[in-house]
Amino acid sequence: MTPKLILALVDGGPLSEATLGAGIAVARQFGAHLDVLHVRADPATLVPIVGEGMSGAMVEQVMEAMTKAVEGRAEKARTAFDQAAATAGISMTWRQEMGPEPVVLAAAGRLADLTVIGRPDSNADGQLAASLDSALFDTGRPVLVAPPSPPAAIGRKVALAWNGSAQSSRVVSAALPFLEKAETISVLTAPGVDKRAPGDALVAYLARHGLRAVVENVEPHGKSIGHALLEHAQSLGADILVMGAYGHSRIREMILGGATRDVLAQTTLPVLMAH
Repeated sequence: MTPKLILALVDGGPLSEATLGAGIAVARQFGAHLDVLHVRADPATLVPIVGEGMSGAMVEQVMEAMTKAVEGRAEKARTAFDQAAATAGISMTWRQEMGPEPVVLAAAGRLADLTVIGRPDSNADGQLAASLDSALFDTGRPVLVAPPSPPAAIGRKVALAWNGSAQSSRVVSAALPFLEKAETISVLTAPGVDKRAPGDALVAYLARHGLRAVVENVEPHGKSIGHALLEHAQSLGADILVMGAYGHSRIREMILGGATRDVLAQTTLPVLMAH
């Protein structure tokens, strides 16, 4: 299904402009409407638990600081939206809601064709990582993770990571609108691909949709699978990486690592994901 409504989460942090840029690029490509969401936190929920030694004046000071921080982020998010909307040349709507960001995002994302969110990294707060988790697991829709500096165009050269898993299959289905517009499609396979569903089988499946793809075998050479996939995608000049999210349980991936974590930690490409 061609995306017609795209949701972009803009939190007022350092990744806001990059997220908007990715959302605008995709919306322009598909002639879609871009719904820009900012979730305003309730300052009362951000105040730490009051201890015995915390006076009323101290609580008031903390509340005031939290309120200023919330207002500052909201102002930065709206400024980023206004600046982007002035030159984007697409249909865009500003939307602000209050509440826990992951909860609000999950509800909003269920009524969008695609959610765009910034890549959590060391410069972002923990809230963004929780929101990405919510977008992947609680919306039932695909997610586009925008790197700090997204390319001007997204989807001309597609690198599609394939291991034969259910997650890979779902993201291929979600990526079909991108694949139909792509100039080149490279199917990346690495050690561990399901031998019952090899890369050549995916190429044959895509051919049934009128799409031409080629298989690229990726050898890690001592690197992690995620790192090797990213390097290979970049060497091909890809401007988007398509991959399934979290092949193992989330807790196992948190402890042991995994391709999803590696890609999210290092990618300089937009990454289309689905679970």
